[in-house]
Amino acid sequence: IFDFHLKTMNIESGIVAHLQKNVIKHFGKQISTATDCENLADSLKQNFNANISSQTLRRFFGLVKSTSKSSLFTLDVLSEFCGFRNFENFRQSCSNSELEKFFGDAEDSGKNYWKKSEELCRQISDSPEMLGSIHHRLLSFPLVRKYFMENHPMRDMLGTVYSQYFLAYLKFNQCSEAKIFAYGFLFHSAFLLENPELMELYGRKVSETLLTEEIHVIPAGLKFGVQLLYADFRNDEALFRQTFEEMKEVRKMYVQASEKSVCSFEYTVLESLIFTDRTEEIKFLIENNSCQKDSDQLFVPAERKRTHDEVWNILCAAGCQKIGDSERTQIFLKKVNLENLGFGWKKYYSILYYSVQLEFSEGSDRQIIMTKLNSLIDETHFIYYETKFRNWDRSKKLSLSY
Repeated sequence: IFDFHLKTMNIESGIVAHLQKNVIKHFGKQISTATDCENLADSLKQNFNANISSQTLRRFFGLVKSTSKSSLFTLDVLSEFCGFRNFENFRQSCSNSELEKFFGDAEDSGKNYWKKSEELCRQISDSPEMLGSIHHRLLSFPLVRKYFMENHPMRDMLGTVYSQYFLAYLKFNQCSEAKIFAYGFLFHSAFLLENPELMELYGRKVSETLLTEEIHVIPAGLKFGVQLLYADFRNDEALFRQTFEEMKEVRKMYVQASEKSVCSFEYTVLESLIFTDRTEEIKFLIENNSCQKDSDQLFVPAERKRTHDEVWNILCAAGCQKIGDSERTQIFLKKVNLENLGFGWKKYYSILYYSVQLEFSEGSDRQIIMTKLNSLIDETHFIYYETKFRNWDRSKKLSLSY
């Protein structure tokens, strides 16, 4: 669910560094003095009718210390100086160039790079050696790393060293959306591996990341989901209540965005809260889900949309089961087709699906489901589920092998 395109205003430092090099190239000499910046400012004024002060240019090139980022106006003008329409056009050109070097040329770059990225996920999943070698190769291609991680985060591999990919991703992206995205995944990895120390670390990182108005609906929901799950894990009732009330207020600001997104704010919060027994809160999220009415996210392939729709049915089935609504649970279960779950998602959500289905099975059917669950847990290394079903086994007095 956490795949998203970061907004243009969240300017990546790596892209800005590329722009600095291009400006120097077109200026014809190294820009290292105040005089160089004054000459560049004059050139921008004469050729582009743009008033950018030499002081602004000194900050852009790091000649004076500054904690503020360059404005989009400055970046647009400097991109035009380098022969591009604007900064977004420059950024896209850089991204396409790196993607071409990493994946190879492609006629329909959008779809082909998406497919090639998915193929790479399959290779990583099948080969531990590939998992390591691709990780190191991605370090040399920061823009590819960004594209790869944001579009194809693999939940199925959160119990493996794949989680290190998110730390490498953060070396290039340090905006708030990127931090919530990466730290949110790392928190879930720690949760499924039952590592309280790392849960503390990544839960704190998510909490410390401010939710500003430009944050996309999906990472916004993830931030609250992680905070609620961690408060529940710590049995901190006051923090949980405070966070949930804050979430309900913030949710109102994201209704319109949810209606244009493949998955809603409520959906993203529910993904984390489903691991708790907070029945009233789960019920609230299901009953107040902001359904998609139209789409302005044309970059999301149809197969990803099918995955999101299937996940929602699974989340609702799990939620209704916890609420105690057996009839609605079975209605949602009957809607589920696991074949619609995309690669990298199927094992993660199949475990949740079979966990719900288990309660409605008996005899040999129950044993078949447990066999499937055991196999999925062995493949994903999700210790959380291993513990859960071992305890469930004791309570049901079933003979299961692990």
